[in-house]
Amino acid sequence: MQMKSITEFFRKFFFGNSEITYKDKILRHRLHILYRCALVLILVLVIAAAIRIHVSNRVYSEYEVIAESSREGSENSIYESYYGNLLMHSKDGITAFDKKGVKLWSQPYEMQNPIVRIAGQYVAVGDYRGSIIYIMDINGLKSEVNTDMVIQDFTISEKGVVTAILDKNASTMIRLISTEGTTIIDMRTSMADNGYPMAVSLSQDNLKLGVSYLKAKNAQINTSIAFYNFGDVGQNKSENLVSGYNVEEEVIPFLKYVNSTTAVALGNEKLLFFKGKQIPELSNEVTIEEEVQSIYYSESYVVLVFHNTTSDEKYRIEVYNLNGKQECSFLTDMEYKEILIKNNDFIVYNESAVEMYNKKGEEKYNGSFGENVSVIMPLASRGKFLVVKENTIETIRLR
Repeated sequence: MQMKSITEFFRKFFFGNSEITYKDKILRHRLHILYRCALVLILVLVIAAAIRIHVSNRVYSEYEVIAESSREGSENSIYESYYGNLLMHSKDGITAFDKKGVKLWSQPYEMQNPIVRIAGQYVAVGDYRGSIIYIMDINGLKSEVNTDMVIQDFTISEKGVVTAILDKNASTMIRLISTEGTTIIDMRTSMADNGYPMAVSLSQDNLKLGVSYLKAKNAQINTSIAFYNFGDVGQNKSENLVSGYNVEEEVIPFLKYVNSTTAVALGNEKLLFFKGKQIPELSNEVTIEEEVQSIYYSESYVVLVFHNTTSDEKYRIEVYNLNGKQECSFLTDMEYKEILIKNNDFIVYNESAVEMYNKKGEEKYNGSFGENVSVIMPLASRGKFLVVKENTIETIRLR
């Protein structure tokens, strides 16, 4: 249909004309259908947006227990959330339970200072200054690894690859270990060359490795952050090194890939954001003027906790998105045990108190989930939580 005929049709459509043809009627019928569909779509979008706003701004005043089961373990056992389930560990072993407290698997060991790392369905447990690392998934033990070196620290990726910092005599190794327990890569380092690795983190695609190296030269402490790519992009680079950043007079003991393309580093004076699908680059830098007490993170946010010096509340909590922009800041007087990030909510809790805030820093709940709380785990349904107490595991719902 040419422009002139289209114009004529709409003139007939809106103002009426006895000369409307059969083709015009078909087109007008189709436009009516399109118009009604567009109205329905707009209405659905408006309702969905209203529901999201309502849920985000909803304020709760109390809770109810909707399910309860007994808890296993001794007083020294530590509970953590794990892939929608629960993980209990101590010096004697580690056990996974489902939300009802039913045992999924158990792995015994004897460790003086066990390090437990969780990512997705994978768990790694190793003894600090020991040499053995156990790798488990949702079905139980996958491999037992003897590193033949002293374990300083390690992480595990969501695909089950362990990245360990190992020492032997005067040598330090960064070793990548597969889920099956085989060595994928060994990277030797020294204080004189790269520096000493303080933190390592592997991206979710297992391709990019970030390392924070501590360097000392001429009585000055510096940090070098290096990124390696073990895919096609890094094959032609020396030692697979694709990017690096030197930060003078700064110690950076925290480096973490929070999603597949973003890594976050925290030092005593800087919060750094690195982004890149293949080659990570510095995307933003936030100056930190006070000592950070704690850091928490998710795939969307980074949360920093500071001592508050401007009012009676003990702590100031600042929330940043992954572009390095501060989303909100709020105060709390709670001696917190942990801060959880679920969707756009931030849950601060200890053994007897709970506070919840939205991404605007507005309080959504201030109360309790009962006494002797050791772990709170948000569930898929908004406002529902799994709460591990001294003797019970409860499912609760806010209202």
